[in-house]
Amino acid sequence: MADKSADSPVRIIGSRELHQNLPAILRELERSDVRYVLTVHGKPRAVLIGAEPFLELTQQHKGPSEALVGLQLSALLGGELSAMPLDDLEKALDSKGK
Repeated sequence: MADKSADSPVRIIGSRELHQNLPAILRELERSDVRYVLTVHGKPRAVLIGAEPFLELTQQHKGPSEALVGLQLSALLGGELSAMPLDDLEKALDSKGK
């Protein structure tokens, strides 16, 4: 499967391998410590992270864009809007994107 060391939760994976092993990779991405670096022709193109770990990251960064993604992802994961801090909701709805 993907290239990884025993000490690192980061895996390097090519686009072909991603396509062939998508179900297993998605299961692995449920773990909060797993990351995949997706390469195309050996060059990094994207970092894959699970939805819940990504939500945790967006809650640490409080910009409007991150707040909006966090709000949307919370809703998709079945989270409660009342669990989100009011200032995060305000930032997500900030049309000026300050």
